[in-house]
Amino acid sequence: MRTYDAMNPAAVAVQLLLTACITVFCMEPVLLGISLLCAMTFFFMQNGTGHKGFHLFALGIPLLFALLNPLWNQHGTSVLFFINNRAITKEALFFGAVTGLRLAAVLYWFRIFSDLMTSDKLFYLLRFLSPKLALVFSMAVRNLSLFRQQMHRIQAAQKGLGLYREKHFIDDVRGGLRVFSILITWALENGIITASSMTARGYGTGKRTSCTNFRWKRQDVLLLVSALLLSGLVIALIAAGYLERVFYPVAVPPDRNFGWYGAVAAYALLAMLPLIHEGKEMLLWYRLRSNI
Repeated sequence: MRTYDAMNPAAVAVQLLLTACITVFCMEPVLLGISLLCAMTFFFMQNGTGHKGFHLFALGIPLLFALLNPLWNQHGTSVLFFINNRAITKEALFFGAVTGLRLAAVLYWFRIFSDLMTSDKLFYLLRFLSPKLALVFSMAVRNLSLFRQQMHRIQAAQKGLGLYREKHFIDDVRGGLRVFSILITWALENGIITASSMTARGYGTGKRTSCTNFRWKRQDVLLLVSALLLSGLVIALIAAGYLERVFYPVAVPPDRNFGWYGAVAAYALLAMLPLIHEGKEMLLWYRLRSNI
């Protein structure tokens, strides 16, 4: 059984980035709803029912934008009510909700990307562009989590020593500065140790080799070609104006013609590629188990 995160990083990165980029540059609510639904489904398949805080934040964005956008945007002709002589229009409310829906879908896709693209996969993707840049970028991604973990350890040690007083602003500021100073010292020492270790292992003395070699297989090529073809079709139909929606002064949806249905269907297949792969692998796994 070969899960989606075990596939070639280049194919996975292309599919995820194309899906997210189309979501960024499109304002069709149907397409954005499909994007958010597929991203949430795949996120649940990968992480289970955890990360409740992230779900509340992401799903609260459309509601927040829908409530805030009419407060400073008075465009539109359908006035719902007035707040301090400011007209709250249905068009502004709808535009804010669609903008929030787009942002929520993009957050889910990039969260999936950050979960799947580990430091060795990022180095594999960027090594041909610049090996040094790839090394720095992969180390930076890795150090973000290390710094966060080390900061929590330092804070726990400081509290264990009794250097914090509860609900004391000045003491909290002093404690934060003390933790920051300790963390910077640890980071510099860790950098020196890493540099010495790399020098001892001969970094820079010869041709760079990758620790992890991700081989291309038929499934990887099929995923890459499918993502490129489907995204190319969606982008072409968007550029032709089949998904162009007018929000102001009156909300005018695009014509539901062959081009609209083709773009939505192509994007749905593009966003569902991870789900299709995971579903196929799960069915194969259950079939093999049933034959035992």
